[in-house]
Amino acid sequence: MDYADRTPRSRALSEQFQRWMPGGDTRSITWFAPHPAVIEHAAGHELTDADGRTYIDLLNNYTALVHGHAHPRIVEAITEQAARGSVYPAPHAGQAALAEQLVRRVPSVERVRFTNSGSEAVMQAIKAARAFTGRPLLVKAQGGYHGSWDQVPLTDLETGQGMPPELAALVRMVPYNDLGALEALLARQGDRVAAVLLEPVMGEGVIAADADYLHGVRTLTAAHGALMVLDEVITFRLAPGGRQQTIGVSPDLTTFGKIIGGGLPVGAVGGSERVMSVFDPRRPDHLHHAGTFNGNALTTAAGLVSLELLTPQEIERIDGLAASLAAGLREAMTAHGLTGRVTRCGSLLHLHVGLEAEPRDFSDLDLGGKTLRDIHLACMAEGLFIAPRGLMNTSTAMDEAVVAEAVARFGRAAAQVVQAGRATVS
Repeated sequence: MDYADRTPRSRALSEQFQRWMPGGDTRSITWFAPHPAVIEHAAGHELTDADGRTYIDLLNNYTALVHGHAHPRIVEAITEQAARGSVYPAPHAGQAALAEQLVRRVPSVERVRFTNSGSEAVMQAIKAARAFTGRPLLVKAQGGYHGSWDQVPLTDLETGQGMPPELAALVRMVPYNDLGALEALLARQGDRVAAVLLEPVMGEGVIAADADYLHGVRTLTAAHGALMVLDEVITFRLAPGGRQQTIGVSPDLTTFGKIIGGGLPVGAVGGSERVMSVFDPRRPDHLHHAGTFNGNALTTAAGLVSLELLTPQEIERIDGLAASLAAGLREAMTAHGLTGRVTRCGSLLHLHVGLEAEPRDFSDLDLGGKTLRDIHLACMAEGLFIAPRGLMNTSTAMDEAVVAEAVARFGRAAAQVVQAGRATVS
């Protein structure tokens, strides 16, 4: 039986949901043909859908759930806080405690402002950079994902999709991992650039930036009076101080999200006191930053526990699990004659079907190929929940036995696709 045959209840519910939501969902990225699985509950490393089928969750809500689903200590913290109120119209100690943790962990961060998503954090970071520098332009990498704000399109191909040309004119795109291209751009327009925005590991494809590249970006931005903004929404799981700790680079601003909220909506922007002072309401010319649920009590309670649980030892353990998973996926592809690569950085990894060389830039990727779609559906049929584009990550809810089972399920999925003649083989 294939995925569609195994999930009739999910299909029926998806069709029902379309009466109230376009496409039957409220997140574009979660939809796939013939229909997404409708999830009813989750715990630890497992999801259970409306048909009663369980999946090993290798997606963890797109890397947000570093401790898996419904971790008992996080649930306890949320429950206890809910009894005291979920959100207040004034500051509270939970905000300060979570901000303090970020300041203690990340040397480049001296002050923090909270938002409700990584998208909002990026928005505020770029507004702060423009306010601080007095300049209009933003530079970002092609394929760099920084949320749903219209001024950070994934690629220049998206600039016409709901983005007026007046806004598109404020954004410049450069290839990832290409310092020369950035240097040339800044030589031409550096005096108009407010910020260079980058992921230290590109989420689309899990492509790690070279250390020399990030250090070069730091040097170039400083030379041209622009700010370096590092998006650590995904990569903050890679070290106690994020990927910047591993690389040894110090950006002007950093954006956070996902794991700092313990599974609840969250975002944050942090940086030097000098730059972050643009938000200080005691200044008559301050940058206005509102948000009804910014730093709400439920999120900060969950986030504090999430960071407490993410010790250096646990980071090392889930990195090791991801290494085992990546090795198992590579072996399975080789065993079944599949052409492809698995990229990995820490506990983040990405399956690339059909690629013969390691990708270094977004242009090297093929995230929508038919064979990858077939592999994704076969994985779903085998009870392995991954992103349709091939993104995966490990969580502290997993162990080596879970990884071994995930590899076995992937092997069966790969065999089915090859036997059906739908795969790109070596």
